[in-house]
Amino acid sequence: MEKEVIFLTKDGHGLMEEELDKAKKILYEEIPEKLKASKMNGGDLRENKEYIYLQSEQQYYEREVHRLTTVLDSAQIIPEEEISKDEIGVGTRFILQDMEIMESGTFNLVSSAEVDLENGKISVDSPVGAALIGKREGDKIKVNAPGGAFHFRVIAINK
Repeated sequence: MEKEVIFLTKDGHGLMEEELDKAKKILYEEIPEKLKASKMNGGDLRENKEYIYLQSEQQYYEREVHRLTTVLDSAQIIPEEEISKDEIGVGTRFILQDMEIMESGTFNLVSSAEVDLENGKISVDSPVGAALIGKREGDKIKVNAPGGAFHFRVIAINK
């Protein structure tokens, strides 16, 4: 069975590598030291709340290391020269205006593995992201989402 390719921007790939390094440091260096100290402080480990918490934290970081490793092993970085400055595609940075409240913001269209709404990274798989594919400056779009219909206009496109 062929593994699924996950397309990442160069920045997104770099951020994931940093996250993986940080998670590995916590999992393989920090948590074992804390577990050892917690064991020494004692008593019955079944009643040691700190020890129980550290075990659940360890499980979280094991899953996170596995998730990030899987994504990075399947990743293909989108070459900068393939990111269009004329139409929206994965890796494109653009300014989008909400036509109802007349406010605009800067966003990036990214793969679902890179989504970060707080930092304006919209998934290509989301209703808004799918509607933006191939749009150019000045284009208007209507997106039907669970919360209702939304109307946007593409103000500008950058690489």
